[in-house]
Amino acid sequence: MEPEFSRPLALDRIGSSALIQTLEASPDERVALAARFDLPALNRLTARLSVRRVRGGKYVGVTGHVSGDAVQACVISLEPVPVLVESDFALVLGPIDAAPERGEIELTGEDDELEPWPEEGLDLGEITAQYFSLALPPYPRAEGAAVPEDYTVVEEEGEGNFATKEESDKPNPFASLAGLAKKG
Repeated sequence: MEPEFSRPLALDRIGSSALIQTLEASPDERVALAARFDLPALNRLTARLSVRRVRGGKYVGVTGHVSGDAVQACVISLEPVPVLVESDFALVLGPIDAAPERGEIELTGEDDELEPWPEEGLDLGEITAQYFSLALPPYPRAEGAAVPEDYTVVEEEGEGNFATKEESDKPNPFASLAGLAKKG
């Protein structure tokens, strides 16, 4: 599947000196990314990246800054919440001399910060999109949005479930079956 925001970079362009790349998503790319990340709108997405070979040329280091203006839905009211994303990141991809098949990479303790080399090659647009999505607030809230006071967390076998106080006082119709399942 083709990424929504693709900016492939050929390996022969990457050397030991930093290659600076500035990316900006087009209006069509922003619409596609908004759909991918379940955003009502993505008004701007840019990145400034530095790419170079590291560790004797066997790996590729990517550092950058992702910036974006988006709209998310409030987790309580579903009202639009404007979001400004400003995020720095750094990653090391490799090894590049022998891109392993999926699942065949062995990492040692010194390689904890490494990302496996992508099968499809180096795509700076996809890296930008992924780090943008990681920087989005996980639970956006509209100003003044609050969980109703009559909601409380009810613990059922270690999992939190939301229910009203009235609902939590009702007997669970499956409680007697729970005992049977444990016996069998």
